[in-house]
Amino acid sequence: MVSENNLLTLQQRVSRDDAANLHCREITLSLSPDCRQLVLSRYTEHYGPAVVRWIERSHTVSVSDLFRWLVANGETSVMRGDSLSLP
Repeated sequence: MVSENNLLTLQQRVSRDDAANLHCREITLSLSPDCRQLVLSRYTEHYGPAVVRWIERSHTVSVSDLFRWLVANGETSVMRGDSLSLP
């Protein structure tokens, strides 16, 4: 289980299709306890008159693999500042 301090909630949504059904969805991003893995979790719940269902899916990637991919595939932007010496 991930502590609340290491959890970033990306989306939280509650919707009703009708008066009898309620759908809840939450998407979170967190670090594993050893900080080596990034975990994206998707949790959904459905409440209805005859059933309560929930499912959680987690996707994990190594932080170092993610950074390598980002450097190789991400968009590059360069900012530069120059300082001139005044006499």
